[in-house]
Amino acid sequence: MTGADAGRALSWTLFVQLIGRDIRSRFIGSASGWLWLLVTPLLLLAVYGFVFGVIFSARVPAGLDVPFIAWLAAALWPWLAFSEGVLRGAQAIRQHASLISKVALPRHLLVAASTTAVFLLHLVGYLLVLLVLAGLLGVPLRPGGILSLLFALVTLYLFALGLGLGLGALQVYLRDLEQFVPTFFLFWFFMTPILYPPDMLPATMARWMAINPMSNWMEVIRAGLFHGQLVPGMGDALVMGGAALFAVACGGWLFARLSPYFEDFL
Repeated sequence: MTGADAGRALSWTLFVQLIGRDIRSRFIGSASGWLWLLVTPLLLLAVYGFVFGVIFSARVPAGLDVPFIAWLAAALWPWLAFSEGVLRGAQAIRQHASLISKVALPRHLLVAASTTAVFLLHLVGYLLVLLVLAGLLGVPLRPGGILSLLFALVTLYLFALGLGLGLGALQVYLRDLEQFVPTFFLFWFFMTPILYPPDMLPATMARWMAINPMSNWMEVIRAGLFHGQLVPGMGDALVMGGAALFAVACGGWLFARLSPYFEDFL
């Protein structure tokens, strides 16, 4: 094994250990931590389903014969994984300030481990909810769309990772971002067609839908699950893949430029 191979193997081992450490830290001292991992999104699903499905009478797009609550759940879990993955990744450097000052390690692994742990945990809950909805509500999930779903989830993970790297580096220097980013993500959530179909928005908002890449992810995920779309359309694939690669490239570059000076500001 060459030195480069040994270094990659060591980094991979450290990465897996950091993921396990991040997951364990979320449940230390909590006897029901795993339960709340599923209950909290379910409560959000119930609240949003009642407010938008009952009070505001939101409906699934025309031609789709599935309950609104199932249509909502299909996109809500990926959004929760994305938003929490970015936010925890952005906080990883500051949260591990003492570790950075004492141990020489690839610092980007701290961000990557936090984001990866979030996606793994939410993926478990996502699969459970889909199975429950299919069983209780008789929702006809289409196994033929598994490739579309996998493509969407993998590119969404890379998009979150890139944003986490960039924001994680910037938050070391710009502390105000810690307050701004969650607020922006709340705005982004309500401006993405997760709680409502796109045709409920006024025509003046169509331009926002065109520049909001999360709209493509929601559409592809639902098309794969409910329509059995084998692969994403060319336009959706280019937007999602391009956004993911751009975020990873820019976030990685920014992190590499700023990370050598972290100790001076932590």
